[in-house]
Amino acid sequence: MPLIPYPDIPPLPGVPAINRNSAGYVAAALTVAAELLPKNLFGTKWAITDEYGNLALVPDSFVSFEYKNERKIPNYPIEGGAFQSYNKVALPYDCRLVVSCSGNGSMSKQGFLAAIQNYLDALTLLTVSTPDANYPNLNLIHVDYKRESRQGVTLLLAQLWFQEVRIAQQPTVSTVEPSGASTKNNGQVSPVTPSTTLQSNLAGQKSNINFGVIDPSSWD
Repeated sequence: MPLIPYPDIPPLPGVPAINRNSAGYVAAALTVAAELLPKNLFGTKWAITDEYGNLALVPDSFVSFEYKNERKIPNYPIEGGAFQSYNKVALPYDCRLVVSCSGNGSMSKQGFLAAIQNYLDALTLLTVSTPDANYPNLNLIHVDYKRESRQGVTLLLAQLWFQEVRIAQQPTVSTVEPSGASTKNNGQVSPVTPSTTLQSNLAGQKSNINFGVIDPSSWD
């Protein structure tokens, strides 16, 4: 009977009386839930980006994540066959990811494997972003991938191992005048052609050098 606002169900214990048109109630409930939930709860993304913030690898999904950070305490021998501990050295941390690619997402399987191989051969620094923290200055050092019949033979599962790259900072010595500071090389130095003045100075210094034979009779 369409004029009855409730569905034609038997009046049994525990069965609620639901209105025929419940779409409005569902929309209202979702609106209230969205106001109560924290912002960006479902918007947090996992990502692998380069040093400029661009997406380096875009898998279909992140299957697993593993983080390892370790410290070493060196020991040295002393008298009587004993050992003494000193200092505490922080080792580069590791990040290990298992990602999947079916070829139907942002990257094809061929493009995904090619990008992985490029980053494996390059010295590019990457950042792995997770909902918990960001892990910068990482370099890809290990790759292996497989296909399994239980997860679909077309689904590609790749295991990526990243290791932190420690960047050493050169000490800066304060001087009274900027011209008194020593020159520091922050990267690779390429050879350049000497200027005309420098070439003439080198030629003059070379002409002043005497390569003649010295007469031994002139010695005392």
